[in-house]
Amino acid sequence: MEPDEMDIYPIEHKGKVYNVITATDMTFREVRGMLDWLAGHGAFAAASDDEFPGSGRLFTLDVDRVRLEVDVQGYEVIVYKRIP
Repeated sequence: MEPDEMDIYPIEHKGKVYNVITATDMTFREVRGMLDWLAGHGAFAAASDDEFPGSGRLFTLDVDRVRLEVDVQGYEVIVYKRIP
């Protein structure tokens, strides 16, 4: 997947604004579930050696009957793979 094939979708969720970057179609339920899962697993928290929160962390998660492979960089979430 080439970077220029991806689209950026800004989304406000629970008082924060995220950029979801993906080339796949996702439902709002999947996006919100993904953001809740990531927040619940500390994906957006700054590590002691990070200057910015969520700097370059890879996650694989299941939400709403799909598996997602994502990279979190600050409040940008790059969805590399969506497997039904």
